[in-house]
Amino acid sequence: MLLRLVAGLAAFAIACGSAATVAEPSPSELLQKASANLTQAKTAHIDGTGSFAISSGLAISFDFKLSGDAEMPDQSRLTTQMSLLGQSLSVDTITVGGRTFSKGLMGGDWTESEANDPQGAVLDPLGQADLSAVATVTEVDRPEIDGRKTRHLSYVIDQSKLVEKMKGSSGTTPSLNVSGATGKGEIWIRTDDSQIVRQLVTLSMDLDGGLAIPGASPAPGTSKFEISFDIKFSRIGEPISPAITAPPTH
Repeated sequence: MLLRLVAGLAAFAIACGSAATVAEPSPSELLQKASANLTQAKTAHIDGTGSFAISSGLAISFDFKLSGDAEMPDQSRLTTQMSLLGQSLSVDTITVGGRTFSKGLMGGDWTESEANDPQGAVLDPLGQADLSAVATVTEVDRPEIDGRKTRHLSYVIDQSKLVEKMKGSSGTTPSLNVSGATGKGEIWIRTDDSQIVRQLVTLSMDLDGGLAIPGASPAPGTSKFEISFDIKFSRIGEPISPAITAPPTH
C-alpha cells in the first residue's frame, strides 16, 4: 500500500512538472502577451536614453535622455534633453490621440506637428512599444531586475512593416522613399506578471532627402538614418497626475 502511494505521488509530481513545462509561453507568445499587458495596464512611467545619427553630406549625431509618463495606447508627456548643433536643449513633448505638441525646440510656445507625421512615428519612443511588427523572437537569458526574475528576449522587426510605418499615410505629410530598412530590439519581461520593464530598440534606414533637422538645410540624395532607444518602464498601472492633455497653442 505504501509503495503504491509513493508511486502515485511520484507520477503526480511528474505530471505536474510536465504540465508546468508545457504551460510556459514561447518567446513569441510571451512577447505578445507582455505587449497586451502593457496596453491593458494603461499607464507607465518612462525613463530612457537614446542616440540619433543622420549622414547626408553633413553628419549629425547626438545622444539624448528622456523621462515622463505614458498612457497607452497613444498618450504621452515626455521631457527630452539633448545637445544639438552645439546647443543644449530641453524639449517637452505631449502626444494625445495622434496629435503631437512640442515646446523648447523652436521656442517657448507649444507648437503642433502635422497629423500622420511618419517621422514622428519613428522618433516617438512610445510608438516603438508597438510589437505587432515583430518577425522573429528568441530568448537570450533570464536575469533578475530589481530583485524580480525576467525573461530577456531578442527580436527582429519585419522590414516591410517598418517601411510602411516610416512612409506613413497619404495625409498632409509627403511620402518618404525608404530603402535598406532594418530594425531589431531586446526586451525584458517579468516572469511573475508578464510586464515589460525594459526595451531596447535600434532602427536603421536610407532616406531620399533625409529627415527634416531643425537648423540644418535638407540635402539632396540619400541619407543614412539611425536611431536607438533604451527605455525602462516603472510604476506600471499607477495613476498619472496631472492628467495628460493637449496644451494651448498660439
